[in-house]
Amino acid sequence: MKGQNHLRLVAQYQQHRQVIHGLIESMMTSISSPRLLDDYPAQLEAVQRLSEAYPFVELIYSLDGNAVQRMDSAYGPNVSERKRRSFGRGADRSHRPYVQVSRDCPNRIVVTDPYLSCATQQLAISAVHHFVDEQGVDLGYLVININLQRLIAYLNGDEMRSKVHPFFQLVYGVIGALLVVVSVLLLYASIEALVKAVSQSGSIATHAFGTVILITLGMAIFDLGKTIIEEEVLLNKDIHHHDSTRRTITRFMSAIVIAVSIEALLLMFKTLLGEGSQQIVSAVWMLLAAVGLLGGLGLYLKLSREQEA
Repeated sequence: MKGQNHLRLVAQYQQHRQVIHGLIESMMTSISSPRLLDDYPAQLEAVQRLSEAYPFVELIYSLDGNAVQRMDSAYGPNVSERKRRSFGRGADRSHRPYVQVSRDCPNRIVVTDPYLSCATQQLAISAVHHFVDEQGVDLGYLVININLQRLIAYLNGDEMRSKVHPFFQLVYGVIGALLVVVSVLLLYASIEALVKAVSQSGSIATHAFGTVILITLGMAIFDLGKTIIEEEVLLNKDIHHHDSTRRTITRFMSAIVIAVSIEALLLMFKTLLGEGSQQIVSAVWMLLAAVGLLGGLGLYLKLSREQEA
């Protein structure tokens, strides 16, 4: 699985913290019962039912009054990293933060802040119901484990996009790799052109300019391919956040501005050398186009930040 953007997930959690806690508390209330503490088949049934309605629910387990796990964890069908998880029966969880918080909140549901799961290295949150009877006897704790990334995707309505996203990554990866291959071919062609410029008679400056054009195009295409691979394949990009879109557009437009500026300068130098004297106007227009692209990019960045603010 591709690495999560933990900082972005935590930021989204903090932004919607009240909504998330309300949702989880209502979900916990619908199934929370003291009978689940000692009934493993009932826990399996409950986690199956919850997972069908809420795909971010991963597992349920119960603890005794000393916070020692009574039975094996009841896994839902959507549990992540199943092979890396232990069933947990007999595990002492008294040191866990959610137990320490819920210990002082009898007969109340406590929702933890995000934490990194030791089993999956993914962000998770837990909902805990501490049961105490009327005589003050500590009956134990019922715990639901929730995958934070899936929860955020559920609230954003991104479940379907998350399922097809690996296919999009594959397509972007192929496109980016092909662009890198094309840039390597252009670099090879520039080396050939440079060797011919040295070995053959004629204007070395003309051949040198042709070599620089090939190198410039190769650099621009390579940067485009690298940007596609980094942004769409390697990074966990949040399409709901303006920073991701701004970063992609900025990197793409910067590569184009650099390539156009270099080509315009090459045309100007060729004109100064007396080659293609009619191309000075085209060079000026290309420089003006680069300035216009740069100005448009700056305006877009300014307006998008103002709109976000």
